[in-house]
Amino acid sequence: MGWFSAKQPGTADSSKAAKPAASESTSKATKSSSANASGSAKTLKKRQSDMELDTDVQMPSEPSAQTSSAIDSDGGPFDKLHSTPPTSDPIDVDMQEDMEKSRTSKRKSSVVDSEDEEEQLKPRLRRRSASASSSFPGSDEEPERSSPGPTRAKKLRVSLLESDDEEDTAAANAMTKRLSRFKKPVTPKKARMSTGSRDGDSDFIPEVEEFSDVDILPPTSSRRGSSVSHSELDLESASEMSDAPRKKATAKKAGGGRPALQKSQSSSGGGTSFLTAAEQREKDKKSEKKSNEDAFEFLKDVRDKDKKRPGEPGYDPRTIYIPPSAWKTFTPFETQFWEIKQNHYDTVLFFQKGKFLELYEDDARIGHQQFDLKLTERVKMSMVGVPEYSFSFWAAKFLAKGYKVGRVDQAETALGAEMRMAAGGKGKKSGSAAEKIVRRELNKVFTNGTLVDADLLTDEQAGHCVSIRESDPDSDSGSFGICVLDTSTSEFNMSAFDDDACRTKLETMMRQLRVKEIVFTKGNLSVSTTRLLKAVLPGSCLWTGLRDCEGFNFKDTMKELQEIYPNSDDDMEDDSAIPEAIRSMLGQTTAVEALGAMIWYLRQLNIDKDILSMKNFNIYDPMKKGQGLVLDGQTLAHVEVLQNSEGTDEGSLLKILGRCITPFGKRLFRIWLCMPLKEVSAINTRLDAVQELMDHPTFESEFRDLAKGMPDLERIVSRIHAKNCKIKDFLKVLTSFTKLSEGMETLSETAESFSSQTVAGLLRSAPDVRPNVKNIKKMFRSPKQDEKEVDDLIPEANVDEAYDDINKQITKLEDSLDASLKKLQKDLGFSLTYWHSAIGTKDIYLVQTKAGQKGVPKNWTKNGATKAFNRWIVPDLSGTIRKLKEARETRNGVIKDFKLRLFAEFDQDRDIWLRAVRALAELDCLFSLAKSSSAIGEPACRPEFVESDDGAFIDFEELRHPALCLNAESFIPNDVKLGETVGRVALLTGPNMGGKSTVMRMTAVGVIMAQLGMLVPAKKARLSPVDSILTRMGAYDNMFSNASTFKVELDECCKILRDATPRSLVILDELGRGTSTYDGMAIAGAVLHQLATHTMPLSFFATHYGSLTDDFSYHPNIRNMHMSTIVDDEKCELVFLYKLVEGVASSSFGTHVANLAGVPMDVVKRAEVISTDFAKQFKERIEGKRSKALPLVVQADFAYLYRLATGDLKLPDDKMRRKAILRSLKAAVPRYIQNAGI
Repeated sequence: MGWFSAKQPGTADSSKAAKPAASESTSKATKSSSANASGSAKTLKKRQSDMELDTDVQMPSEPSAQTSSAIDSDGGPFDKLHSTPPTSDPIDVDMQEDMEKSRTSKRKSSVVDSEDEEEQLKPRLRRRSASASSSFPGSDEEPERSSPGPTRAKKLRVSLLESDDEEDTAAANAMTKRLSRFKKPVTPKKARMSTGSRDGDSDFIPEVEEFSDVDILPPTSSRRGSSVSHSELDLESASEMSDAPRKKATAKKAGGGRPALQKSQSSSGGGTSFLTAAEQREKDKKSEKKSNEDAFEFLKDVRDKDKKRPGEPGYDPRTIYIPPSAWKTFTPFETQFWEIKQNHYDTVLFFQKGKFLELYEDDARIGHQQFDLKLTERVKMSMVGVPEYSFSFWAAKFLAKGYKVGRVDQAETALGAEMRMAAGGKGKKSGSAAEKIVRRELNKVFTNGTLVDADLLTDEQAGHCVSIRESDPDSDSGSFGICVLDTSTSEFNMSAFDDDACRTKLETMMRQLRVKEIVFTKGNLSVSTTRLLKAVLPGSCLWTGLRDCEGFNFKDTMKELQEIYPNSDDDMEDDSAIPEAIRSMLGQTTAVEALGAMIWYLRQLNIDKDILSMKNFNIYDPMKKGQGLVLDGQTLAHVEVLQNSEGTDEGSLLKILGRCITPFGKRLFRIWLCMPLKEVSAINTRLDAVQELMDHPTFESEFRDLAKGMPDLERIVSRIHAKNCKIKDFLKVLTSFTKLSEGMETLSETAESFSSQTVAGLLRSAPDVRPNVKNIKKMFRSPKQDEKEVDDLIPEANVDEAYDDINKQITKLEDSLDASLKKLQKDLGFSLTYWHSAIGTKDIYLVQTKAGQKGVPKNWTKNGATKAFNRWIVPDLSGTIRKLKEARETRNGVIKDFKLRLFAEFDQDRDIWLRAVRALAELDCLFSLAKSSSAIGEPACRPEFVESDDGAFIDFEELRHPALCLNAESFIPNDVKLGETVGRVALLTGPNMGGKSTVMRMTAVGVIMAQLGMLVPAKKARLSPVDSILTRMGAYDNMFSNASTFKVELDECCKILRDATPRSLVILDELGRGTSTYDGMAIAGAVLHQLATHTMPLSFFATHYGSLTDDFSYHPNIRNMHMSTIVDDEKCELVFLYKLVEGVASSSFGTHVANLAGVPMDVVKRAEVISTDFAKQFKERIEGKRSKALPLVVQADFAYLYRLATGDLKLPDDKMRRKAILRSLKAAVPRYIQNAGI
């Protein structure tokens, strides 16, 4: 960095604008000694330009009064900057001294935070300097000659500006009059200014004119102003933010005389002209600046670290390739930036710069385009900036747009960087440039799937990051290992399973979770798996692909786990410190590798230690067969349990029934909804609790008072463990847990009077955490009630020895200062007080006197003043004050350590805290069911559950759909009965838009609500528990799975036939319509026969194939039903009654629906004629075949019985299914004989 010589009478910019006066004075000084007396003012102006450009950057000894006035009128310290081209020619020092003797000056200094700010100020200062140039002083005397001092090429960021008194203007005018007779009229040229908003490096370069031999005065050394008063330089601003030339200019050799002139090709006409060394440097500087404005070459052709371009197979958007040649051209800050950015190219990185956070390059352009942040063009790097305190606000905005967000924090202050360089930076050559900037480190990377900070968690529901591993991507049926993480609570769930070709378990798991991010290894997932995930996961889900070299394999994962959870000396067996859930999954290679990939990824985000140390690992079974009512992925989607068909929660069962108050209650209720109960005793117990809560409305108000305003205790407990909790949140948690225990105790006393002890038992199971809270609170001083913001937790006396010691030291120093003040008052004889700055700790213990107080010691330094008081720095107290500042800084560190110890003490009782939270969450879910039961209106009933050995059955009277009955003014209820005394399969026919799908969905929702343990929107509900609901509804294809509508239907149908049991509820809607009429009818008939004769579940089978009703009219398990309508054949109109009744629909009335859709009547009439003719021919053909032989379905039954008798087939092992099959076949034979009239 160059230093200002402080010996020129004006800056280059100001002197350029003041050429007439300056040239005139120089002309007078040189005419007496020049052989060429006819030298013109024009030639002298050329010499003056050479002088301006041939020396180092200079600062004025004194600006004119006009200049000072211009600067002061603006009032900003940064408006006082000058950027002066170097000069080495002589100046008239005596003329300068005459001017200096006539006035008194005060020097001011300002530190520019970055060169960008300095460059923006140059044009403004040039204009101001120009306005003051006419009063520049001169002298008739010849100056003394001396050799120039050492010069440097770089520009210093400290400008020395002098304020003049009233004599400035008079002196300047006098000197102007003395020189007026030598002045030749010259029109000053306008300074050339850069047009770019940030390109202030283009200093003025004068035009090269004809050279005239004139005696050159050697440079002189000013007797005044030769010393520079330096302020403390901001290392960060002085080095890293500089857009100065990227290579240091060659220093000039010391010595007198003018440097050699250089020849340069003229831009006009190709002639030659002479350039001084300074002019050549300025020209080279402009050329280099122009080249620097171009974008980095590696950004013009983006490639990842494997040199693959976007769109090529295997491209990794997380990385960018930077060629070695580019690293050599980077400035220190650019090197620091790209070292981090090259591994996080797809992440929006916020770089901390003091109190601001800045985005560069593509990140800056994203911020400008998405949020209209002001874009600033720096050299090669675009930039936008935001205040540091608003990081959470802007990070949330970027995350909402689907971007990753990273934060790069300063690891030291500018003062710390200076101390580091002073301590260990001497003698370093390689890498010394990078060492001169403030060190920065990547703090965290935030993604939507791994959010931990409360300020960024805008959703109370859990968001999951899923790591998936497939064992054999080439196999049709995949084997998967999955690790699921909820970072907000640090909860891991591990799973491993073999799946079918439809990926049923994988789909169910993905739909049950709220996947925000999925982590996978590139090339590991099969095409079928990838297509399924793309179809099931939301579009906002973030896909993070790892390369083969990233993540941990099984062996490396085990090694990492042993390092994370080392064995203690008391452990008798290996790996005993590893959580039990992980140890139980060690036999599943894919699950362990999925966990390894998750650990590796969390490490890249710098959040692995805080999350893994919680040891919150569980085993996850997506189907949970035998544990409750299984709702697979298709059922969750078709019945709209969690989301509707549009991907929102409007009208979903979760939206209707979820009425929890607390955040942790809402998360638990979602789990309840995905897995309702199956055991009759458990269902009745929950129903008893819900009924008690409905019967005691005052109890609900007491609970609301307790739960209202309760913070998310589950997540905050996790953050306390990670030592990432704010003080105010920690205090709120302690208060909330005290309130929770007191409230639960009160509620428990009230619940003792309930006839059911379910609620009382739940309340008694909650631990009393008040002793634990008391134990924590006694360790620190409780903040005062009037304190709005509590920044620190102060230890109580005798709790923290280190704090007590440093506090004693601080008290001793403060007492010493108080005693010193009294002594000073006694010695001086007037009143003194201490003054402390309200902001920061820099200005403390300043001695304050009255304004105008006489007798103040001369060695006191004035620090500040008001109208009433003056503030002084007393040298005798400085040593003690310094010690006090150091002691207070040490105390701050001790307080921080104490806070971490306090968090660790709290975390030791984590299990107790979470048990209390769990009890409150369960009570919140029960209240949600009670409030939903009351909201569904009348009629509503408590479902009656019956244990049955013959399979499940359902019997609803006047059943309504909860979503429709709440939103619609009138809803037509229906009676639904399957099993027990009627057929287990309802063969449902009727027209389109008649309400078939609504009835089927309504039945499934009624079963789910009943087994959740709440009232059902029906007049009567009696049923045996169902173990699973399997659905195939709607006509849709799957582009991502390369499957047509018909293929999707058959895939789902296959899954149903495989998984259904006599206790299942199956819903099949219009199977077989995706192919030809005959093929579709054949497939529908075969599936219907399999369900009714062999699989035996409760089923709704909706179809438009009317012949199926005739084929299965004999079957005891099939019950013909239809949606009733009123038909007007003349007007071709339909009136839908939406009533489910016994019997077969006379037609599907397709032509009538076509008329409702607005199809022209002529087309409708023609279609009706064709339909009637086709139906007649088809009926005749079927009747002819029936007269000749037994129907195929009957032949199939007899064939099955024959093969059973001969031993070719065996009955199923399941006793319930075997009993149901035999009963069905036994009843089918006589019914067929009866129907056939045999």
